[in-house]
Amino acid sequence: YEKLGPDVGRTMGAFCGRLKPGTGNIARKLREPTEEFIYVLSGALLIVLDYGEYVLQPHDTIYFDGGVLREISCASEKEEAVWISVITPSVF
Repeated sequence: YEKLGPDVGRTMGAFCGRLKPGTGNIARKLREPTEEFIYVLSGALLIVLDYGEYVLQPHDTIYFDGGVLREISCASEKEEAVWISVITPSVF
């Protein structure tokens, strides 16, 4: 993950995420409730939430409460997944 923009006293945090095919991250429990928006730039991204799984393609978006996120994985076979994530409040 690459932080985009300043982080001092801001309400939102913006990040660029990258995952290679066959890799992913299990979501960690956050210290406070959050909301998150994801926009996929390239590749395919699997988002696993408490209530379902979503495979996002380039230009797809998703918005969810951070507490329901369970996993983010690259769903592409050969291409790296790249996305922009905006989370509020900025807890990282």
